[in-house]
Amino acid sequence: MLFDEFMLIAARALKGYGGSASIEITAIVPNRRGPVIRWTAPRLATERAQVRKPGGGPSDGPVPGPVILDVLARTLQARWRYGTPRCPRDWDEQLTRRHRRVFGRMAPSTGPGWYWLWQAGADALTRAGLPRGFTTIDTKEKFGQARWDWHADEDSQVTEDLIEAVDMLSAWICEDCGRPGKLRRGSWIRCQCDRCAEGRAAA
Repeated sequence: MLFDEFMLIAARALKGYGGSASIEITAIVPNRRGPVIRWTAPRLATERAQVRKPGGGPSDGPVPGPVILDVLARTLQARWRYGTPRCPRDWDEQLTRRHRRVFGRMAPSTGPGWYWLWQAGADALTRAGLPRGFTTIDTKEKFGQARWDWHADEDSQVTEDLIEAVDMLSAWICEDCGRPGKLRRGSWIRCQCDRCAEGRAAA
């Protein structure tokens, strides 16, 4: 299941990325914080490409694929930490207690299926080192995806990449349960797995 979830979400999230076909899991290593997925993707670019806007100058391309894979591996490590995934009822309170410097006192305003994704993002940011004056302004769902609004007193490409990776991955992780999902259309757009969607068509 862990292997399948990683490969399915990675394939969906990195569709259109050059070198995405080179993604391979090399090992799944037991760890007290959950199973660690070791992966390789030798043909994925490790830095943002410079792209040209139509009629304009250069602009940064999408977040590098390896950053997305790292956040995904952390997400699934947290999700499968205790074997069968289970989300605590007070998941949002636990997040703010554990990651006060990242989220402040404002818990993410989303469904519980993104609990492990928020946790992975906060862990990755903490490990990378928060830029001076980092503040989370808002964490919510909008048009079926996570929106993590933040501010810092100094520029940080690492922080920008990690938060953008969280936002991108949320389009492929069910907001209700955390399984691989897709954006679904209806009276509102939500990211849901086939089970939680109950027949709603993919957007």
